[in-house]
Amino acid sequence: MTDDPSLDGDGESCSTIDDDPSDGKTDSIPDSDLADDTSESTIDGDPAEEDRAGDTSFGGSVVRYALWLTVTTVVVAARIVWAGVRIVAYRLRDTETRGEWRRWLLLEGDRRVIVGGFVAGVFALALVLGLSDVIGVRESRFVTTMFSTMIAGLFSFIPIVVAVNQLIISRLFGTPDRLTDRIDGVQEFRSRVETQTDGDGVSPSNPAPFLARLAGTLGGRADALATECDRAATGETATGDDPPADSATPSSALESVSRFATHTREHTDSLSSRLTGGTESVFDVVLPTIDHDYAGAANEARRLERRFDEELSDRAATLLEDLRGLFVAADATRQYFTTIYLQRELARLSRLITYSGTAAILLSSLVIMIYASGYPPVAFEGWLLVLVSLALAVAFSPLAVLFAYVVRVSAILKRTSAPGAFTLSDTYHGTNGTDGVHTTNSDDRASEDDE
Repeated sequence: MTDDPSLDGDGESCSTIDDDPSDGKTDSIPDSDLADDTSESTIDGDPAEEDRAGDTSFGGSVVRYALWLTVTTVVVAARIVWAGVRIVAYRLRDTETRGEWRRWLLLEGDRRVIVGGFVAGVFALALVLGLSDVIGVRESRFVTTMFSTMIAGLFSFIPIVVAVNQLIISRLFGTPDRLTDRIDGVQEFRSRVETQTDGDGVSPSNPAPFLARLAGTLGGRADALATECDRAATGETATGDDPPADSATPSSALESVSRFATHTREHTDSLSSRLTGGTESVFDVVLPTIDHDYAGAANEARRLERRFDEELSDRAATLLEDLRGLFVAADATRQYFTTIYLQRELARLSRLITYSGTAAILLSSLVIMIYASGYPPVAFEGWLLVLVSLALAVAFSPLAVLFAYVVRVSAILKRTSAPGAFTLSDTYHGTNGTDGVHTTNSDDRASEDDE
């Protein structure tokens, strides 16, 4: 008996079940569609995956925006800094602007502003270096060593203060006879100026009105001298009569004397304009006078009088003699006011060094005590960086005070160091005209003080 393959072991027939009776074949599903259905069912069925995908997309956007904002900020800051550097470089190349800045630093600038700028610059530099991790506040040994050295250096300012005070006190001490002679000398000088200047009564005791009275008289004499030269040039006399035939003044003499009178009038106009108003500080009185060579002007008046003695009229010669005496009085007045200013300035210097040095020592000691046992446990390191930067800036404040005041004192001393009939070559540099009338440009004078 032959086995039928269509029968299984139980004798039953096995038939093939067709899924699609129409074609008798089984449909096959594509793998791509199967994968899409699987992924869709997976995403639709897992909300956590959706959240993670959304968070990733949002985080990437934030990072890209932060990077764009950082790059834009850096580019803008770099452009601003570059523009500032170019402006500063242009200003420094400009001779006139450089002279103005130098004069402001040496003479006209407020000393408090210079000290404050110096201290603020040290604070900002230390803070920026700390934030950029160039210097750190975590090294307790470095911080304590630095401020210990600062304290040791601050004690070296004590001899400076003592020496300055001794210099001031030495001028105040003296026997009654010496003090009386000094007072009598001042009174005699004031009486002599009163006879030389125009005005009624006793001369003012305030420096500004006193110097203004002297400047006004100088300007009046200069105007009278210029008028006399004009009359001589036109052939007139002070009384309106015709001059003698042999009394013609050479044009060279008239030009020289008239030029001298014009320069004198220009200076007195500038001086009078700066002395008007509420001028109370002695320095405000001294500052307008330091750029004029009174000794040279007095010598020039004397030279013109000697050179053109025979050509000038008696009135012109008398006016030149008056101008010479007034220039000598102006030179002595400036020197006396400069002495008063220097005494007051040195006293202020010693006081400010004492104040700033005491504050610097106390704050430096506080920082050392904070770091004595190592890095202090603080919640926010930024406050500690601010404290260290502030202490460092305050520690430099005595040096800032010394720099600000000493540069001005030395500039004043250099410009007024040669009173009298002699003029040092490194004190006055310029001349106006060919006749030796010494006046000095303020920018040139300021540039010389840096050498």
